[in-house]
Amino acid sequence: MEGFRKYAQALPCQEIYNVIRDSEPIGEAYTARFQASVRLRYENLDRFPEGFLVFGDAICSFNPTFGQGMSTASLEAIELEDCLKAGLDGLAPRFFKRAARVVDIPWSVSVGADLGLPCTIGPRNPGVRVFNWYMSKLHKASHHDPVATLAFHRVANLLAPPPSILHPRVIWRVFKANLRRPIDNPMPVVRTADLR
Repeated sequence: MEGFRKYAQALPCQEIYNVIRDSEPIGEAYTARFQASVRLRYENLDRFPEGFLVFGDAICSFNPTFGQGMSTASLEAIELEDCLKAGLDGLAPRFFKRAARVVDIPWSVSVGADLGLPCTIGPRNPGVRVFNWYMSKLHKASHHDPVATLAFHRVANLLAPPPSILHPRVIWRVFKANLRRPIDNPMPVVRTADLR
């Protein structure tokens, strides 16, 4: 537990450490093991067995740390419903094409974040490195800025596209928050209207 406390104390945001510093564990610690995110490109197949579909994790399984799997499967269900309304002819290719568009955003977000970890194997082009640098600054700003926090959570919860975190208002808040020293004040309340 002491190692976990030291790790939590080294995080940029002290809230987790403040919660656990005087706590006692209720059992043994376990590590989560996840080998790799996997995406299968059914939309590129020339043919697929009639009367069958794959769905959810059978199309794409994400690192569970990011919590994108259930949300993505729910969005795929909406696409499947729309495809079924148009009939069963050519259902699989129509659905796989639409499911691929659903997967594109959470895939790029979660894989991009994974590539920010030195232990992750994969190509890191300049765009990935710049995006992960910006995300680290956005997370720092989110500790005290509700506009930055909401912008991040809207993307993480698939309610807004990733470019929305690059809106000039959000960039300005990220820039401003990273210039000043952290403040221990609680985060102010922000109205949704303030974010438009």
